[in-house]
Amino acid sequence: MTEKRLLALVALLIGLVAGLLILVDAVNAIQLSSLGSMLGQLVGVVLGVAILLASLLIYRSKYSSGGILGILLGVVALVLHLNFTGGILAIVAGVVGLIASERSPR
Repeated sequence: MTEKRLLALVALLIGLVAGLLILVDAVNAIQLSSLGSMLGQLVGVVLGVAILLASLLIYRSKYSSGGILGILLGVVALVLHLNFTGGILAIVAGVVGLIASERSPR
């Protein structure tokens, strides 16, 4: 396994944890809330799925695209106060994806 693929796998695992943290948090909030705040929590569900897809992009050799997308979605999660740990992990996964894109094969 090359160094790029190993970094991509690490980014995928970190992004998977980040997306699942945000998804679980949003789904629990939807089940416990009224219809009005349910629409607000739907943003968390969409954001969690988008982070999962960004991590998958990193793993499928679209390192820089998935990395930038992961960083942006992590910042959005932090700004919207969805899940602090999930947002930080999404940013970390994006940075690892960008590092994987900069690694040159030897």
